[in-house]
Amino acid sequence: MADKGNNRYALFGDQNENASPVGRPITDASRNPFLNQVADDSTPWQEVKKRGAQPAPPLRIINNQAKATTIRVRTTSASTVETSDKGYDPHENWCGVCSQKFPSKPALLSHIKQTPDHKHYCNLCKRVFKDLNGLKNHLENSYGHEVYCNLCFSAFINDWGLKNHFENNYTVGHEYVCLTCLLGFRSRIELERHLQTAEKHTWCESCYRRFRNQDERDEHWQKTNKHKHCLQPGCEFDGPSQTELDNHLAIDHFQCAGCKRISPSQTKLNNHLEACTFAIACHQCAEPCAGQNQLALHLQMCFYCAECGFQTYHEGNYKIHMTKHASATISCWGCDAPMRTYSSLINHLESGRCPSFPDPTRLTMCLGKWWYSPLYMDIDIHVTIRTGRADLNTMREWMDGGLLAPFVCRDETCGKTFGHLSSLVLHCESQACGWDIARLNMPGLEKEFQQCCLRRDSGTA
Repeated sequence: MADKGNNRYALFGDQNENASPVGRPITDASRNPFLNQVADDSTPWQEVKKRGAQPAPPLRIINNQAKATTIRVRTTSASTVETSDKGYDPHENWCGVCSQKFPSKPALLSHIKQTPDHKHYCNLCKRVFKDLNGLKNHLENSYGHEVYCNLCFSAFINDWGLKNHFENNYTVGHEYVCLTCLLGFRSRIELERHLQTAEKHTWCESCYRRFRNQDERDEHWQKTNKHKHCLQPGCEFDGPSQTELDNHLAIDHFQCAGCKRISPSQTKLNNHLEACTFAIACHQCAEPCAGQNQLALHLQMCFYCAECGFQTYHEGNYKIHMTKHASATISCWGCDAPMRTYSSLINHLESGRCPSFPDPTRLTMCLGKWWYSPLYMDIDIHVTIRTGRADLNTMREWMDGGLLAPFVCRDETCGKTFGHLSSLVLHCESQACGWDIARLNMPGLEKEFQQCCLRRDSGTA
């Protein structure tokens, strides 16, 4: 159980009720801006009249400042009357203090802000009352006003709005608040009495058992093995095991994946993640990272193969590896052997392992005469081969020895040279630069290869 003054179910002020909250000065309640706050937006109110509805009666506006009654009649057009879907409300845009009717909500709101002694008004529907009792009676008997602060009578759409109101108004008359029941108290003694005696703080729903105080109930929740209750304020989750509770905290609450700290909102969790350095293991390679931000940076460079466990920090190597798991859908141009990638096909032809194509120099001759190959082949070498001035066997020896690199990647950001066509094809397949395999026109090279190489080998050309 938390120490006194640090109860997770409530907001506490200082030990001394007359003292200011910790580290914060006392704020005059009469200058509290939240007593006159506006929760909804102040966009102009547009009246929509229902088709066939009766026209509204003339509106009377009483001018008290001049101590004379001035009658003003507002006429409503037929088009406005026909398109309204709400009945006529004589108290709409009405100031209960001055007994004045205003044409719109912005006009009433401007009147409230500029006139003194108009602090008792509903922040949802903008209706003004003479005293606090009138506002309280309005909240208790109006539809859509069920959720409101019992201290300043500010109404909210849901419980999240009320909880945010309590947490953000800690220094303006809301120092003692129960975050579970969403109730405010005037003193610390009243709040502590509530925490120890209220039903929500002493009752265990799973065991159907009442405890003497909240401390005994919380101790039961922590030690029992029959069920695991969420100890977060306002949460009623009760799971059968610790695993279910951990999943609940990770999904339904703003929990840090590293240090398991729970924040009250996503914004505060994001601020915590920027400073959290708790070591988090990467779920792919198990490398520890200092906090969520470092883990996110690590995952951008961590590539993991789920099929065989291969892991690398280079995206190109990962894509090359993933071709091993691809189906063999490419047939060899010479022997029809199945291949997974074009790079393996070209390497099969250049190595001389193809039984239907034993002379790899023929492929070099084909590339030297093909009109498309200058896109990725050195121009001088291409011209030398096309004019018949090159010794293909010597050229092949130089290429195998790394002395000659006739193939070039002409991407603007790359410009790498390669000694074999298969290396260039592998470079494009890995998407290491802006070029891809489509730039090499492999279907066109296949047609040129069949016309230039296979016919000679078969004796038909």
